[in-house]
Amino acid sequence: MQRNPMPPTAGGRRSWGRVALFVVAAAAVVWAASHASAVGASWSRAGHLIAGLGWRWLLVLGFVWFLGLWVHTVVLTASLPGLTHRRALTLNLSGSAVSNVLPLGGLAGTTLNLGMIRGWGHSNLEFARFVVVSKAADLVAKLTMPLVAVVVLLLSGTAPDGRGVWWLAAAGAAAVAGLLVVAALLGRTAPLLRLVAAAERAVRRRRTAWTAAVSDLLDGTDRLVRRRWTRLSWGMGAYWLLQGALLWYCCVAVGLDVSVPVVLAALVAERALTLLAITPGGAGLVEAGTVGVLIALRVDPTTALAAVLLFRAFVFAAEIPVGGLATALWLASRRAARAEH
Repeated sequence: MQRNPMPPTAGGRRSWGRVALFVVAAAAVVWAASHASAVGASWSRAGHLIAGLGWRWLLVLGFVWFLGLWVHTVVLTASLPGLTHRRALTLNLSGSAVSNVLPLGGLAGTTLNLGMIRGWGHSNLEFARFVVVSKAADLVAKLTMPLVAVVVLLLSGTAPDGRGVWWLAAAGAAAVAGLLVVAALLGRTAPLLRLVAAAERAVRRRRTAWTAAVSDLLDGTDRLVRRRWTRLSWGMGAYWLLQGALLWYCCVAVGLDVSVPVVLAALVAERALTLLAITPGGAGLVEAGTVGVLIALRVDPTTALAAVLLFRAFVFAAEIPVGGLATALWLASRRAARAEH
């Protein structure tokens, strides 16, 4: 007798889960659009500001965007010995193309990248360490940079009155979490594993194995990180610098005059909010949150909306067709290689 690989109830729960996720994603996008209008942003005026940009601005913005992607390959090649910069760029674009069109699409993008990595001769273990190190480097930056942004805002006197202490406390807590990840990557896993074990005990009614899974993922990564921490650090730092430059150019392009601390705060908000990837790439939530931060820092709502939409058009939307093209070229080269054999 053939066994049913999945109980009907489990399959039903997964189907309902997908439907619920789609509903939540749609509701989040609708809420984000209405929230922007509620705080005084005009979608039509923002659209006119973007549509009025000349081709020279698009070339400048496109160049800075692509340069940032290329610099980010330093982090990826440092995370996987033997990976070339061209292949790292292909991995980045193809994974983003998938994850930016599917709710919680990071898993699908990772699966696609696994096929690429294995096709290039790397092992599953090497890929697992690559994912852990590269994603952890990105996570550490997103957790620690809020503290930098808040301190810069406070020192420059740009932070909203009466909120600086709360912002500093929240950013400090995020930075502590980032330092735990850094320590774990360098081999000192005990503090992070204790935190994971505490979370595991909090949901003990469910069958979980988080502590063991995290321990397995971190096994051996310390040797890689200790050898390549310099490249990981400067690669991520340069990538963030270019992302900040792109956001600043987007502000200038739509006529928004903002200071460096404000641009830094908006960038940090945008990068941190991408961690809430309920919608594909955090679409809707990220834009609303970033515009909200700019408005809190006394920036005109409509030009703030235009600048954020323009920025996201490159770092989110443009990666879909460009990443699709990169995936198609990889598939074509794979078929050609098979045909030769």
